[in-house]
Amino acid sequence: MGRRMVRFLNFLTRVRRPRCKPEELLILLPSCMQNSECRQKITNDTAECLRCGRCKVKDMLELQEKYGAQCAVATGGRIALELASRSDVKGIVAVACEKEAEEGMKAVFPKPALAIINIRPHGPCKDTDVDVEEVEAAIRLLLGK
Repeated sequence: MGRRMVRFLNFLTRVRRPRCKPEELLILLPSCMQNSECRQKITNDTAECLRCGRCKVKDMLELQEKYGAQCAVATGGRIALELASRSDVKGIVAVACEKEAEEGMKAVFPKPALAIINIRPHGPCKDTDVDVEEVEAAIRLLLGK
């Protein structure tokens, strides 16, 4: 049910045609996207990323810079909700598993959110991946580009 519900919630967001300014857009990433062997923890500050390219965090930070958005890493659903609920955030592009994405999108409604389901080649919560082009398309949609 999770993947279908996320697709439906994404559809509802697209139909509403929301727009936000770049600085009001939050790119929200799960901590499991960072390479598990990386010693440079980025959960408090994504600027700490060394951009070595062993995970897609580097690509997400490049999208953040390209579009002028905010970017944050959440270690769980409560922290993700806290970040997404900030008053300076008017739109969210979140990378997450089905369960977290569905719960998060419902929790922040009516704030516009698009979720990209992560890829889990090593199982859940470890060294997850994401389709960068899909994330960029979601960013562009919320920015009206």
